Amino acid sequence: MESYEASMKDLDIPPRPDVVTILFYEMGHDEPDLDRVGKAIAKDPGLAAGLLRAANSPFFGLNCAVSSVPRAISVLGLKHVANIATGLALRFAMSQGEKARRYERFWDTAEKSALIGHYLAEKLRGIAADEAYTFGLFHDCGIPLLMPRFPRYEETLKRANEAAGVGFTKVEEAEIGTSHNIVGYFLGRSWSLSADMCQAILRHHEVMVFEDTALPGNVLSLIGVGHLAHHTLQLTMRSSEDVEWSKFQTAVMRHFALTDEDLLNLLDGAQAVLAR
Repeated sequence: MESYEASMKDLDIPPRPDVVTILFYEMGHDEPDLDRVGKAIAKDPGLAAGLLRAANSPFFGLNCAVSSVPRAISVLGLKHVANIATGLALRFAMSQGEKARRYERFWDTAEKSALIGHYLAEKLRGIAADEAYTFGLFHDCGIPLLMPRFPRYEETLKRANEAAGVGFTKVEEAEIGTSHNIVGYFLGRSWSLSADMCQAILRHHEVMVFEDTALPGNVLSLIGVGHLAHHTLQLTMRSSEDVEWSKFQTAVMRHFALTDEDLLNLLDGAQAVLAR
């Protein structure tokens, strides 16, 4: 891991924004200072606008419009607000100026993955919905950091996606000397994400990860939900083949004790989330 850490010096990993520091700090208290949270978010007009846009989206199905940050905190609760704000802060920190347009599709996909993960976690046992949401946002966050560093990285990703006989990140490592999961792991650590979250980011493309009995069950559940969410997106886009799912389907279904019927019901429900 030390050799990989040395390679991170060439990458522009953004520091954790102050607003995220405040959110994490307050969430760690039994009686968080919601006024402080609201003021921290409101100081960033883009963040505040993004939060209100998300709060008023069909996903939350609120009966009345949310027009202020304090109201969003009151209606959605601190966990939901923290998840949304952290995701927006990540997007803004990594996508300024021209990058905002270039990576718009990536972040839209990450947001959808987070929403689907949240839905799936509510239906499955052994995983918190807010953690599944965060994992959806962060699990591939190394990709936009590697794009500027390696001009032909998109071609590498395409080959990795189509590589049925080899692990996804093995293709990356062979071509660029590192991989997005490793970069994402170090970003997660620098942003003080939980140890389980960082491990899930690091190992979510390891085909044999579900055989590692030393890993906490929560790590495996995050990885499993991530693959279910990704497969849902592939189905929604009517992709002809989902190579990654073919590698992980059996292990994911075994981990969550899913029957074929359970899986179909989950995927149908998850696709309905995107159709709202």
